[in-house]
Amino acid sequence: MTFRITRVDDPRRTILEVDGWLQVDGLAELEQACGDPSAGLTLDLRGLRQADEASLAALRRLRAAGASFVGLSAYLTLRLGPASAEHKPGV
Repeated sequence: MTFRITRVDDPRRTILEVDGWLQVDGLAELEQACGDPSAGLTLDLRGLRQADEASLAALRRLRAAGASFVGLSAYLTLRLGPASAEHKPGV
């Protein structure tokens, strides 16, 4: 297993747990699972061990589109950079 996405039941929002090593070849699956990030998406990234550059860029896009992250390691937080550095539409 390179990575796994698990949907958590929550009536208020979509919660996806992402575990393992996220790489470019898994991005289509991640983006499909996420749907519309502005519609209440939370990514639980406690189990995410590593992400390549393309995956980091995808996570940045999801965050800029409204997804929230929980459980992000200090290392991946540093690699993603601050949310305020991203372009936010209408701002």
